[in-house]
Amino acid sequence: MSKVIYEMTESNIDVGFREHNQYVIEKETDYILNKIVTIMLSIFSDKLKGITFNKTVIQFNAEYLLSVKHQKNLLKWLRRIASLEISPSDLEFGKLKIDLENWYYQLGGEKIHFEYQEGYLLTPSEASTQLGISKVTLNKYIKQGLECVNTSSHRKIPKFIIEIWKDPVYSIRLQMMAQEKQRQNQSPIERLHEINNELTTLQVKYKSATYQEAFKEFDGDSMDDPSDYYTWKYLEEEKSEIITLLGGLDFGKKEK
Repeated sequence: MSKVIYEMTESNIDVGFREHNQYVIEKETDYILNKIVTIMLSIFSDKLKGITFNKTVIQFNAEYLLSVKHQKNLLKWLRRIASLEISPSDLEFGKLKIDLENWYYQLGGEKIHFEYQEGYLLTPSEASTQLGISKVTLNKYIKQGLECVNTSSHRKIPKFIIEIWKDPVYSIRLQMMAQEKQRQNQSPIERLHEINNELTTLQVKYKSATYQEAFKEFDGDSMDDPSDYYTWKYLEEEKSEIITLLGGLDFGKKEK
């Protein structure tokens, strides 16, 4: 991206939000989204065959589109694509892929599909060996959100997962996206039952009723592996939201 195009795009974003012009914001959002896809397919041609959306036109979430959060995201993405290196690591590729997918869903998109090069896929046996875990544990992680693709003959794991799964922030982000996709096909009651089962497993594992009790000596940022901390915290928050949605007590608030 040339300096002129960068500055022009940055200026258009500023004008769009300053004037609350939804059409300008939508145009720049569409431009940046398509620019990311084009750059990824070029830089990561050894990893990706294609990136496709289930719809050619996104029905943008208007509330999100005009939000301060979206303005910050647009500028962040603009800086990010302007500074992309030619051959970033698997970890950086994985972060970019996950962030793009997450942003796409925030925008109101429904499905985005990444098609990987065959040589960039690992067998479950290869993936479990590189992660240092058993195949049983790998299957457990796949259920939790570890990315797995179905090829014509076998399930395969994209190579970036090996590094991403060791990153506490992005491994949790990957799991949360998987849960969000699953929630789209579940009723609130079904999801609540699932959350309760997951919480019970954590409570038994740590012999504690809450994540605050289990991790009272720590916070997420100071732990070597905060995966369970964040998983438990997010599950509690989601449970509270569902109960509120169903008309029950919001456990995040105290009764008066």
